[in-house]
Amino acid sequence: MTTPQDPGLTEWLERVRAEYWERLGHDSSDGDVPGCSHVLFETAGSRFAVEAPLCKGVVRRPTTTRLPGLPAYLLGVAGVRGEVLSVIDPQVFLSLPGERPPREGYLLILSAGDVKGALWVDRVNDVVTLGQEDVISAEAPWAGLPDEVLLGQWADRDPAVFVLD
Repeated sequence: MTTPQDPGLTEWLERVRAEYWERLGHDSSDGDVPGCSHVLFETAGSRFAVEAPLCKGVVRRPTTTRLPGLPAYLLGVAGVRGEVLSVIDPQVFLSLPGERPPREGYLLILSAGDVKGALWVDRVNDVVTLGQEDVISAEAPWAGLPDEVLLGQWADRDPAVFVLD
């Protein structure tokens, strides 16, 4: 099954990831440590950031097959680039208030170690560099937020951008 995707956005994410790893290997003589690139995305009216090296691509949301017995935040599985990925609805997982389109959006493909999956997002906005000083504490900004999911909030941003672990 072929899924529609945006090759330009995927190539851009690949380029950003390569630049990130190149910067990590760069030894700065002035002691300035560069920040980490983050992908900014929106879902259910909220804005989030996740480390760019974890992002393996973005595709238009394909058909998702629901499997019995899954928690409500797992929408099911989807075939993407020859792989079967679990699709997570961050609105349900993060207990976000608000409405979202019923079937539109994108899958933000993430990989950390042996774990690979996809977040259903409304849009991917940008890739930015955030240093540790840019992220401040965000003590449970809404009810029902799972523990140890939120690293903090991007300082001085309106509307707020929450940085996910």
